[in-house]
Amino acid sequence: MKRIFLIISILFCAHFVVAQNNIVKEIESSGLFGARVKINQPEGLMELMGTMISVDGKVPQVEGYRVMVYSGNNSAQARDEANRMAQFMRDKFPGAEAYVEFNPPIRTCLYGDYRTREEAEAVMYKLKATRKFKEISVKKCLINLPY
Repeated sequence: MKRIFLIISILFCAHFVVAQNNIVKEIESSGLFGARVKINQPEGLMELMGTMISVDGKVPQVEGYRVMVYSGNNSAQARDEANRMAQFMRDKFPGAEAYVEFNPPIRTCLYGDYRTREEAEAVMYKLKATRKFKEISVKKCLINLPY
């Protein structure tokens, strides 16, 4: 019974995603008793549907998770170490971006932009398996949305 419910849920979600991508065409072509709806819109609007738009050149941000690969105090040595760790992450693990943050008195190096804690934890365990990090954890913060 659970499998049937799961299959029906997956099919419903798949239909919803497909319908969402073509919603304007679907509204224009469908109608009860043959009635039709015509939507007047700018030509470029269909191209923009489903894409992210930056506001004032800033990347849209939402709550999410990042993997914290370094945390240090407010010293110049901690700043250098955080920047070195960020460069190391960009070189050795190019799949995501590395960020250096300073929230007094702590400087951190964070890796990746993950919407769910499970995604971030999966990456954290892979990084932990390399044994190149002293302390590694998942931190909830604002993340950049991918385009």
